[in-house]
Amino acid sequence: MQPPPRKVKVTQEVKHTHTEQLNRLQLKHQTDLDFLEDLRTYSQKKALIEKDYSQALQKLASQYLKREWSGAPSEEQRDSRNVWAVWRSYLEGVMKVSQSRINGCENYRSQISDPVKTFRAQKDLQLKRVNASTDTLH
Repeated sequence: MQPPPRKVKVTQEVKHTHTEQLNRLQLKHQTDLDFLEDLRTYSQKKALIEKDYSQALQKLASQYLKREWSGAPSEEQRDSRNVWAVWRSYLEGVMKVSQSRINGCENYRSQISDPVKTFRAQKDLQLKRVNASTDTLH
């Protein structure tokens, strides 16, 4: 026969349960903070890669747009049915798309990365407040 279970003081049990819940909450908060930091870092790196790619593409297209092709018709003789006009239109389109991508990278950074940084700081402050208030209880 087993001895009867020990009676634990109710206050100790509540304190133990509270500590467990607080630890879980802190772990969740820390996981959220880590996730937000990863999201911010990812968005910054992605925007930088996109911007570098777009700038390089724009530079390449610009070099070919400036080029003079022997045998190419003059500005007055150009029409949309020859290969030169198609090539020029293609390069101009690449320039426009590249500029659009550069603008998109800036928007992406300002709409994702910067607000996530602010939100993370607020969440971190909230965690510190919770920790400070629980420290006064113990």
